[in-house]
Amino acid sequence: MRTNELVETYARVLFDLAALADSVDVADEGLRSVVKAVRGNVDLRDALTDTALPAETKRGVLRDIFGEEVSPEVLAVVTLMVDRGHADRLGELASMFGTVAEKERGVVVAEVTSAVALTDDLRAKLIDKLTTAIGGAVSLRESVDPAILGGIVIRVAGRVLDGSVTAQLRDLRQALLTARQGGEA
Repeated sequence: MRTNELVETYARVLFDLAALADSVDVADEGLRSVVKAVRGNVDLRDALTDTALPAETKRGVLRDIFGEEVSPEVLAVVTLMVDRGHADRLGELASMFGTVAEKERGVVVAEVTSAVALTDDLRAKLIDKLTTAIGGAVSLRESVDPAILGGIVIRVAGRVLDGSVTAQLRDLRQALLTARQGGEA
């Protein structure tokens, strides 16, 4: 099984378990906290990826650290991944879990690129407009790219809405290049 398929399988299993327990949002939050803790603590990451360390010891470490903090579904799937030597894929699992959860819930993901970070007010207005236009729930994946100079680029449902200053300058340049040149008759 390829790595992508493997991570997707774990994400699907976690989603199914969390959906049965009616705790998908709790699982998402818990999984993100596990990933943050593992990424932020070199000793923990080393312990979970150390092949010389017995699996039972790793399970105990996970139970001690996350047993009270995350849902049993998250703990079970994370433990399974660590047991099978996939601790280095926990970040991918968190990302894939979010994707699976959004797809299963019918949430459309809009990738938004702006020159500066969106304000809470602009984010809310954007979600409202996109929800109305699409007719369903929308989730934003935001990124900042100063190269677009200003404005915003939205990729949603196979379409690209480019309102960036860079695109406007490109369009203006093209219009000037193709414009008929005037002169005396």
